Amino acid sequence: MSAPYAKALDELARQAQGGDRAALEGLLRGLQDQLYRLSLRFLGRAEEARDATQEISILVITQLSTFRGESSVSTWAYRVASHHLLRERKQTRKFSFESLEADLSQPPNAIEPDLLASAEQRLLEEELFLGCTQAMLNSLDVPQRIAFVLGAVLDLEASECALVLEISEVAFRKRLSRARRTLDAFVAKHCGVANPENPCRCGYQVNYARSQGRLDPLRFRFAQATDQTSLEALQTFGEIKRVRRSLELYRAQPIARAPEDFAEHVRAMIESVRTLSVS
Repeated sequence: MSAPYAKALDELARQAQGGDRAALEGLLRGLQDQLYRLSLRFLGRAEEARDATQEISILVITQLSTFRGESSVSTWAYRVASHHLLRERKQTRKFSFESLEADLSQPPNAIEPDLLASAEQRLLEEELFLGCTQAMLNSLDVPQRIAFVLGAVLDLEASECALVLEISEVAFRKRLSRARRTLDAFVAKHCGVANPENPCRCGYQVNYARSQGRLDPLRFRFAQATDQTSLEALQTFGEIKRVRRSLELYRAQPIARAPEDFAEHVRAMIESVRTLSVS
């Protein structure tokens, strides 16, 4: 986030604390994309991320009086969001690197014709790639996952991440380092995107993923129709530099935007409550 934009959000926060409702809505709109990205990467499902972002937006409103300006309001909002995600949200499915390794052991095979009749092969492979990398994130233990999402996926400075998680910068760097080592080791051994010498290919997993109910060619969870998918962009590089394997896999992926105007939803909820209280 650029310094001028961060200062603009800080000013909106101060105005909102003074009772300016337009400033409050502006603040929520300025924060909603980054809060949604954090929720999406931590939880892994768009529906859960949407619900979590709305809940976090309400917390930002109700707790805004506690913002003292000791950090940027963006950092403060990340702290509110991280605490909520770590405290309230539960995984609906247990992930592990062992189960993921078994899922990725499919032998070479051609994508079934009915799938190709429903969606382009490049998008089917992108869906598998994005879903697989999200499953890797969800296989990390929770402290490492939140550290990797903040420090590697969202690319926040270590000092800011330490403030968000309320731990020392040294402790944060250790968590992030452990997460990167775990992911790097897994992709180095299995991922054909990170290392073309590995036998795994996203296309080989498509049929199996559909049979397990993890892929619907008519309703992708991750892939979007674009001129170049993130998988295609990565494949143009060949083998990713060993020291940046996990970083490159995630940073090449699309930047998620909030799917709706959470500020408008929250404003409507507040007005509804006020109307009920008056009547």
